Amino acid sequence: MKLPPPLLFAWQTLVLLSTTLVMGGCATSSLFTSYPEQAADFRQALVTAQSDQVLSDLAEKNDDADRLLYLMEQGRISQIDGLYEQSKASFSTVGAIFDEQDLEAEIQGSRFAAQTTSLLTNDNVIPYIGSAYERIFTHHFQAFNYLADNNLEGAGVELRKARLEQRILLEQHEKEIAAAHEKAGEEGVDIDGVAANFTGLDMIAGQVKNSFQNGYTFYTSAAFWEAQGELNDALVDYKKAYEVNPNSSTLPKDIARVSAKLGDQQSGVKFRRRTKNEGVVVVLYEEGFVPAKQEVKFPVPTFDGGFMAIAFPIYHTDNWPSSRQLTIHNGQGTALADTEQLVNVSALAVKAFKEELTGLIVRQVLRAAAKYELQRQGEEHGGILGQIGASIYNVISESADLRSWLTLPNSGQAARL
Repeated sequence: MKLPPPLLFAWQTLVLLSTTLVMGGCATSSLFTSYPEQAADFRQALVTAQSDQVLSDLAEKNDDADRLLYLMEQGRISQIDGLYEQSKASFSTVGAIFDEQDLEAEIQGSRFAAQTTSLLTNDNVIPYIGSAYERIFTHHFQAFNYLADNNLEGAGVELRKARLEQRILLEQHEKEIAAAHEKAGEEGVDIDGVAANFTGLDMIAGQVKNSFQNGYTFYTSAAFWEAQGELNDALVDYKKAYEVNPNSSTLPKDIARVSAKLGDQQSGVKFRRRTKNEGVVVVLYEEGFVPAKQEVKFPVPTFDGGFMAIAFPIYHTDNWPSSRQLTIHNGQGTALADTEQLVNVSALAVKAFKEELTGLIVRQVLRAAAKYELQRQGEEHGGILGQIGASIYNVISESADLRSWLTLPNSGQAARL
């Protein structure tokens, strides 16, 4: 039986909607429930130290587009709960997924190319690929899982991976930005016009050099290598930590100390050997939670001169979290030291968002044009049913991608005693 045009278009729209939901996997969690809403349970579980149910729920989400995120959250929560083997397994799977992504991106020539294949849905149905700073923290936390097993070799491997990853990600980022700008030029997308809506984030993003270099991870690595007597590696990582924290008051002392140990006579430091009953304690302090993105809608021009509202993720800077130091006391209540902030994770997250903004704008503008055309076709060929079907589809499918690893700390700090 041949359907009349209005019913045919309505039927096609229904099929498109069904296909969209299937593309999202067996459980399109972030398509229907924003990721920050889901992550509120993860954070609460850490605050109340009642993580059993959350970990059980996360373990069941293996086929979701958000699988990578769930594994990172699972690894983080398990580690804080002292379930180191479970955490190690989660982060090992995360590493394997990152390796698969890198191979796919190499074959396709760009991650950006893989992210432009879903113009009639939204980014929530695209499998989450992770941000650069999240990849670094995966190695950082995995190193601590090995330390919990007293596996110094395994910890060293992860810390070396973190150092190498930071260098590779910088090179990769430059290629991705170039690919996104090239695509914007081909499609005539006004990057500057849309990006003007995000200038309020510049002050926060400007607090860090880029989203790839993590001074907290560099310091952790340096302290590890110094404890192992690998002084050259320690000196390299202390210097890298200082490079991204040029106002640090403690890192110059660390650099001078290790230089003195290596016999650098020009350091001006007379290294005092510890006595039999003395030792060194390095305190690593992770404070607060990284902020979540929120949704905002902007009008953008379509190719035929019209406008259409589309959803963008954004960080609202009102009530932005500030870091608090930890004061360390001895048994008599005497203050011994304050921790110093070595990474502002919240600033890294904002910087990563700004770095990814060009590609995001291109995808969103192209998606708006595709949905606008769908709606126009619905009105032209489908009558009232086609118009209703296209409108319903646009409402259901238009939501911003708010995903990010939300059990990460707001800041990473350290002190040496």
